[in-house]
Amino acid sequence: MLKTPNNKKVSADTFRCCTISPERKHLNPSPKIRLISVDLDGTLLRSDGTPAPAGVRQLQTAARSGVRVVLNTTRNLDGVRSMCEAWGFSDPLICTNGAQILASPGGPEWASYTIPMAVARSIARLADRNDWEVSTSVGGQTFFRQRPGQPLGPVEYPLGSGNEGTQRRTRLVIVPTNEEALVAEPKRMILHEPEVIDAVKELSAQYSQECRTETYYEPDGRLHSLCIFPLRADKGTALRLVAGKLDIPLGQVLAIGDNPNDMPMFAAAGTSVAMGNAPPEVKNAATVVGPVNDDEGVAWAVQRFVLGVRN
Repeated sequence: MLKTPNNKKVSADTFRCCTISPERKHLNPSPKIRLISVDLDGTLLRSDGTPAPAGVRQLQTAARSGVRVVLNTTRNLDGVRSMCEAWGFSDPLICTNGAQILASPGGPEWASYTIPMAVARSIARLADRNDWEVSTSVGGQTFFRQRPGQPLGPVEYPLGSGNEGTQRRTRLVIVPTNEEALVAEPKRMILHEPEVIDAVKELSAQYSQECRTETYYEPDGRLHSLCIFPLRADKGTALRLVAGKLDIPLGQVLAIGDNPNDMPMFAAAGTSVAMGNAPPEVKNAATVVGPVNDDEGVAWAVQRFVLGVRN
């Protein structure tokens, strides 16, 4: 949906079907976009986890023209850094839902936030008592509670493919209990089992001044996971910090995403695009709704609002 001068919203289909057309009409976008804040999962990445090729190409074109391209994701730094290397992006990074912000893929670090240890221990102990598995991110390492028959210690696994299909590998560590993963204050804790999420949300609510939770859903509306983050970690706060560091007015920022945790960056940015696969509340929060992620929604957004091309 697109906001009109009288602040009403109409579907992008009113103007033209949301697909990338070989016939292009040049526009004069206003305001000029100088920074793109783009989500990964469900947005720049397709449903099978691979990058949308036209989306990556259009972001690369924007970067070459001087627009800052900031990946703004719930993923941890290790995996995001490898994507930047594969795609040639060198601008600031917002990782772990804003819990870690870097000036570039190689650093330095602009901000880092953690969940207080007392809060993390309460969540880990509740999970251990009920035999629930938690993914716990501490520093640059991710820990998982041991499953039956699983060996303890570090495990290598494929991280994902770059543009040329080259596989990256990273490590996680298997520990006997969730509490033993807390070698320091964590940046993120994730639970996936639907039946445990309500219990953990209730516990986390007792610490609402010390941490925050985000609930994630599949495109079909099924519950995917619950993430616990530091209180100050959200994509909008992080985007404001990055734009301030780069001296770019928020009115010249384009935010692209698909999940409720992208709504804070929609609120911060002057222009926002929700993927067609986003839930209704995310679509309602955006300036415009574009195609789904599997149909090159990011490429559509960059062409329309940054490169001055009517699709």
